[in-house]
Amino acid sequence: MKNKKHLFHFIVSESMNNNVIDFLLKEFKINTFSKLFETMFRLVNKKIPKMKRIIGNHRSEYAVIDNTDDKRLDKYLRISESDYMQIKRWHYFYNEFGMASTVRDIILFFYNGVMKYGLEGFLEIVGKELRIDKLKNDFLDKMTQLLNIAARKRLLYELIIENYPKYVYST
Repeated sequence: MKNKKHLFHFIVSESMNNNVIDFLLKEFKINTFSKLFETMFRLVNKKIPKMKRIIGNHRSEYAVIDNTDDKRLDKYLRISESDYMQIKRWHYFYNEFGMASTVRDIILFFYNGVMKYGLEGFLEIVGKELRIDKLKNDFLDKMTQLLNIAARKRLLYELIIENYPKYVYST
């Protein structure tokens, strides 16, 4: 029972499916979406709670799926019970609208990182430990009056991607 897989359902826009997910599948040279997500999750599962803590209470605001594409697709992935429970804990602790928003955040985080640094470059820096104190200070300096949680998340992830080498410990 330890290796039990959950069938996780969520919604993505058609453009996210065709552009983002297909791009990541090709870049990672992985043929199933479940395996791709598992790979990405392993790389960031220790960093996600630290990043979410910067925002704090997400106030369960609805996460906009895609405001440029109104076509929606059902997407499924099989994830391990422990990964499913981890995402469920984040959903609870950070008061997010849904677990699917965390899954979409991880996918978009990797897409933006790979687009900026290339696959090898991004995998190298995403494997390093984040300097959360520096990231939090920069985030708070830029945040000003942003009240919308989705805008805060976008700002945080953009700030990390744009300056990722600055936020990791040198080894």
